[in-house]
Amino acid sequence: MNYHEEEGEEERIDKRVLRELIRIDREQRIKEKDESLAKVMEEVFDTRTMLTLYTIMNSGYLAYLNGVVASGKESRVYWGVAEDGSSVAVKIYLVATAEFRHRLQYIVGDPRFKRVKRGMRNIVMLWARKEFKNLSRAYSSGVSVPKPIYVKGNVLLMEFIGSNGVPAPTLNQCNVCKEHYEQVIDNIIKLYRDARLVHADLSEFNIFLHDGRIVIFDFGSAVDVKHPNSHEFLIRDLTNVNRFFSKEGIKVHDINYLLSIIEDDGVQASGEGTKG
Repeated sequence: MNYHEEEGEEERIDKRVLRELIRIDREQRIKEKDESLAKVMEEVFDTRTMLTLYTIMNSGYLAYLNGVVASGKESRVYWGVAEDGSSVAVKIYLVATAEFRHRLQYIVGDPRFKRVKRGMRNIVMLWARKEFKNLSRAYSSGVSVPKPIYVKGNVLLMEFIGSNGVPAPTLNQCNVCKEHYEQVIDNIIKLYRDARLVHADLSEFNIFLHDGRIVIFDFGSAVDVKHPNSHEFLIRDLTNVNRFFSKEGIKVHDINYLLSIIEDDGVQASGEGTKG
């Protein structure tokens, strides 16, 4: 065998090796997906949720899931990894729960959702789309929220706030200061004026503190400012925020003063109206 024949033989071997490596890599990816979905299956999710996750993975938005990072009555949030290796938060809304029946007050009356189909699954899927829409409006308006990525069925993908699979702490877990309070208020103002939304369920438990910056999350309950109860919800949000920061020894603004700033587009925020 001469030099050229040897070179051709090595090239064919290299191509076979390459094909084999590609095959092994593909099988490993499938195995990782199966194993990660098996972990989710242990959390008693139904078959349609599993199919939704498979579809999302096959669409390239998600490579695999790691463990649960947050769990509640209505949903669980997983640490997911995208195809490029970046972290994503995967929020899966639980279909087999009655909790969403109590959430209809945040849907009925919102001009964006005039028709609500009957059935728990339809309500849950609507809730997922609603949170995605709310996040999209808030994010595009410059409000400090996780970046929305994708929604399908009862699964929502968004930016992971934290590092190495560990979520950032919420305000109730942090030492807070006046600057953090002002950041929260500024974002409430921007959310109302620019995104035309009211969070409607805001508290220290759904505000991250990440690298000195507050990030508001849990936007499923958020309503359009035209919702008949938006004013009531806004007052409740402000009351919750003021209560928490006051308890931490921080001077807060009077609620009526804040309302005058937020709801009157002609009034600019200032340091006035502060109370101890």
